[in-house]
Amino acid sequence: MKRILGLIAIGCLLGIAALSVIADDTVKPDIDFKGSRFSAGYLDSGANGSYPDGSFQMPDVKLRFNWRMTPDVSISTRMNLNNATFNNPLDVFCLDYKNLLPLAIPSMKDSAFNPILRIGRFKVDFGEEQLANDPIDGVLVSNSAANVAGYDEGIQFFQNLPKETLGIPAKWAFSITNGNNGASADNEQAKAIAFKVGVNPIPEFYVSGSYYNSGNVGKQSAEISYAGLLTPTANATEWTRTITEIDLRYDFQPGKENRLNPGPPAWSDSKAYVRAAYGQFKDSGKDKLPAVVKITPLEGTYYFLEGCYNATAKLYIAARYSWVGFDKSTTFASLNSVNANDYTRISAGVGYRLTDNTHVKIESMTNTEDIPTGATKAENDQIALLFTTLF
Repeated sequence: MKRILGLIAIGCLLGIAALSVIADDTVKPDIDFKGSRFSAGYLDSGANGSYPDGSFQMPDVKLRFNWRMTPDVSISTRMNLNNATFNNPLDVFCLDYKNLLPLAIPSMKDSAFNPILRIGRFKVDFGEEQLANDPIDGVLVSNSAANVAGYDEGIQFFQNLPKETLGIPAKWAFSITNGNNGASADNEQAKAIAFKVGVNPIPEFYVSGSYYNSGNVGKQSAEISYAGLLTPTANATEWTRTITEIDLRYDFQPGKENRLNPGPPAWSDSKAYVRAAYGQFKDSGKDKLPAVVKITPLEGTYYFLEGCYNATAKLYIAARYSWVGFDKSTTFASLNSVNANDYTRISAGVGYRLTDNTHVKIESMTNTEDIPTGATKAENDQIALLFTTLF
């Protein structure tokens, strides 16, 4: 019954949205390409890394179309064109609707509760790194050792609350998505949920907390990964992934940037910033096929500490220390394609703003793993030189 009522409620909201778009013939749709990006350069890694021979690459190329149907309704589509190929052609395809609840329920017109509805395929709002886990938005070319992120299909409600509402600026987001990997129909009735809340108590400081539960995804891979790990625990015929994270950020001599939504770190207007994250994850599963075997859950923690200093208006220096690992010393599983118990990454680099939107970045990245006895250490350190542009 709850499931049916939920579907009816969502259907009513979307029906109202569709009718309002059709009825509003006073606004002509327009389009922009904000959020499109391009990166190109040279990357060289050890023999077991992503670029063992050293090569010219275009590792992050996206073409985004933002269709504004009315002042309150917009549709975003983003094409993935990494290395001039169609890789997962549309990784974002969603509709955003503002002021939907006051339209559906007129009595809520003056209410502080007025979230934006997002429906379709989108990046799940979890943690802070996922907002800039690419070589263009980030101050570094690489991401952290854990890099918790992913896209999924579903619905999300999110809202920014001004200082007058709660006494301090705050924001929240809540999503219900499929949970299983791939842009396809859900394989189980259980749905994934994600919740995030952030506050900006003083101009220099921002803190957020996030929670994610994939629900039962059967034998399929998960949509949200940590350290590149998507696959289920060994022998599990059904399993669930749970992740929690807390993020902190402190800006020195902050500028005009919105501290509640600090945006891409590479465009930070502070003199310097430091940010940190700490998270815990658990993959728990069951085996329901004969002969039934006991499933050992994968549990662990991760963290990173990152800093950036804007030496001049053009030049910035950045570094990050990050770690991800399993709680039990005898547990070995894939972490960034290495069979390891824990994985440490140290990244350091320099960026130069050729223009406001075009940067050149140089980075050195070293990786260290705790691997099984007798295994060969992976040669996966990396250096990178990239030109990046954000539209």
